[in-house]
Amino acid sequence: MTVTSALAFDGVAARVVRALKEEGRTGLARDLAPALDAVLRLAVPAGARLTTVPGTRAAFRRRGFRPLDILLRRAGWTHERLLRVARATDDQRGLDRSARRENVGGAFAARPVPGGVVVIVDDVVTTGSTLCEAARALRAAGADEVIAVALAHTPRRRNTEGESRVIET
Repeated sequence: MTVTSALAFDGVAARVVRALKEEGRTGLARDLAPALDAVLRLAVPAGARLTTVPGTRAAFRRRGFRPLDILLRRAGWTHERLLRVARATDDQRGLDRSARRENVGGAFAARPVPGGVVVIVDDVVTTGSTLCEAARALRAAGADEVIAVALAHTPRRRNTEGESRVIET
């Protein structure tokens, strides 16, 4: 699976995303929306269904909003809630690639998808484990193809903005 992202999650971009998600500064979505819109315009084929990686209920209670919903709305995109959290997971921070994959295995379930292309949107991609698990659930529910898009990616030493990265599915 290839994940296409708009920004490196570093420096100013990382601070802005964190302020939106953790400090509730939802007005910052206005500043991030153009980057998300640009990457979606590149990655979303005509007729595709758009969905997001679901957050946990605890995150929603803590924040009072869903960051991806706000980002997509500000970028002028609509989406469907095709995925839901099927089981609780541990915090991914500090886990290596293998532990992340194990942590999110079976974490999502999807509503029935009668074929076609589904684009999954996430805010930040690190190893891609969450997006791979979301894609697995969507394929199991009937999606013919799953495309992954993220607002930002955690940089590797030579990364630049607008990176596409292949992740194991």
